[in-house]
Amino acid sequence: MIASVCLSLLLSIFALSAGVQAVLALPVVAQALPIAAKPKKQPILSVDEVRAGMKGHGLTVMKGTKVEPFQVEILGVLKNTSPGRDMILARLSGLGLERTGVIAGMSGSPVYIDGKLLGAVAYAWPYGKEPIAGITPFTQMQNYVLAHDQKESRSKPVGLQTPLHLDGKTFASAQVAAYHEPATAAADDTLTLMPLQTPIAATGFTPHALKLLKERLGNSGLVPMQGGAAASDIVQESQQTPLVPGGVLGLSLITGDFDLSGIGTVTHVDGEHVYGWGHPFMSIGRCELPMMTGYIHTVYPRQTVSFKMGSPLQMVGVVNADVSTCIAGWLGRKPDMVPLKMTVRRDPGDSRTFQVQVVRQRQLFPTLVYTALTNSVDMEGDLPEELTAELMLRIELEHHSPIVWRDTFSGGSFSGSRAPIALYSQVGALLTQLTHNSFAEVRIVKIECETLIRPGRTTADIHSVELQADEYAPGDTLVVDVFLRPHRGNLQRKRLHFPLPADLPEGKYSLTICDDAQRLRLDLRDQPLLAQPQSLTQLLEAIRRQTEVQRNLIALRLPTKSSGVTLEANAYPKLPGSMVQILGQGRRTGPQLTHEALTVRQPTPWIIQGSEVVSFQVRSGKPGVP
Repeated sequence: MIASVCLSLLLSIFALSAGVQAVLALPVVAQALPIAAKPKKQPILSVDEVRAGMKGHGLTVMKGTKVEPFQVEILGVLKNTSPGRDMILARLSGLGLERTGVIAGMSGSPVYIDGKLLGAVAYAWPYGKEPIAGITPFTQMQNYVLAHDQKESRSKPVGLQTPLHLDGKTFASAQVAAYHEPATAAADDTLTLMPLQTPIAATGFTPHALKLLKERLGNSGLVPMQGGAAASDIVQESQQTPLVPGGVLGLSLITGDFDLSGIGTVTHVDGEHVYGWGHPFMSIGRCELPMMTGYIHTVYPRQTVSFKMGSPLQMVGVVNADVSTCIAGWLGRKPDMVPLKMTVRRDPGDSRTFQVQVVRQRQLFPTLVYTALTNSVDMEGDLPEELTAELMLRIELEHHSPIVWRDTFSGGSFSGSRAPIALYSQVGALLTQLTHNSFAEVRIVKIECETLIRPGRTTADIHSVELQADEYAPGDTLVVDVFLRPHRGNLQRKRLHFPLPADLPEGKYSLTICDDAQRLRLDLRDQPLLAQPQSLTQLLEAIRRQTEVQRNLIALRLPTKSSGVTLEANAYPKLPGSMVQILGQGRRTGPQLTHEALTVRQPTPWIIQGSEVVSFQVRSGKPGVP
């Protein structure tokens, strides 16, 4: 079903566009990885020991890499906000929090009471004038990491033992929203806590590409924002900065010439094991994401929730658990990522090559590659309002033949600022088919993409079609005149020949003359196992057929009278009509008719758009027109 949905998505994009070296390992870590400080065994405070009125302190970074304390006053404990989950309400103060409120990027900031670690700042009260925070108990962070939990349980309002008086209001209950869940209306006397959003620092991305990423991420809790790499002297000074409680803890999605990294805070370091954030990244359970140190440039105040603006510094390990209570991972390890090499050339002009590595994260991978590719072209600046783009994509797969796609694009959908998004949307859809297939994991080894951009539109519409005869004999050759209307040009005639099989049955036939994308749609309509693959082999064959599309070809497609059926993921083509009728009407599960077609494809100087249909008669002994 997933493969079918993804395939339908790609076909819809094809419909739109019809109108429209080995890679070197990136030097992510130039020097030895910093090692964490070796703290003494940290005593932990359990939730049952917490009482309203307790006071303690927290740790976080507001500028640079300097860890600073802030004050914490416990307001109460919310028991069983969701199954197995508790939440501690607290009022924060100091470090200007009275003005900014709880800050996105503080996620994971450890809170201590009497020298014991209580938990991590992870939730905030949106729109509240006071810095009211929700603290995730550290004991639950540990337990959920051990279980690699990835559940997102919805919560219900929990009554408070003692009502809270905040901002001139009295709250008798509190509710903790599920991660990624938008704020919903609650009763006037219910205090709603939302997970702190995760600032995603985007370095080397254009505003246009960043807007695309924001749209694709939607309401994920991830907030991309324009950033910049830390200055070289800062990186140099911070190379041996260890991860410590309260320090900046990031994870990266893309590294290299472009960088995309989430920013949060370290909660606890236990030897080589690091805990942070106090809420999930995307709640995906087991994962393999680069663990980064970071640098905070400033805090951007907002009326709702303020943001830390920061940059990643160094890769120091791997985040391997993204659970409902935190992220966690190990120092000294390196993640397995996908190399992506992008070359963009303007004609006339020079070429530029970008190399990045992308995380193997199933939900995000197609979007991340799509965004990186879009950004590589968007960095060329203003593109011509009318252009032609040539694309060469190569996806190396483990244990399978590579996927190679060469095509040319032009037309209204591939013009100006719209060109990068339209050009690579099909790449994103193709990767979605691979990563979201329900048959078997497909490991992508690397991706290379070359794009050539030339000024000028090179499209031509199919204006009309003429057959030189209305009747033919089996074995004759159809002579077809196709009249094309180039963009802002005069009508052009192209003569094509279509040989008929010598054993073609008599009867009336319809010949479709169309662009190659339309030919593919018709082929998939007639071959259900290509439109709805039932195995990985069939899926890869469907993708191969999709990547064979060449938009500069005119396709002549002749459906024959030969048909068959598909049964239980197997195709039975060219069956006698009586057998097709019996099987097609049988009670077996999912019988579908298949149809055969003959195809001739011819190159042209243009990107072809449109289609026409002509009919003719086949009669034995009837001579055709030579």
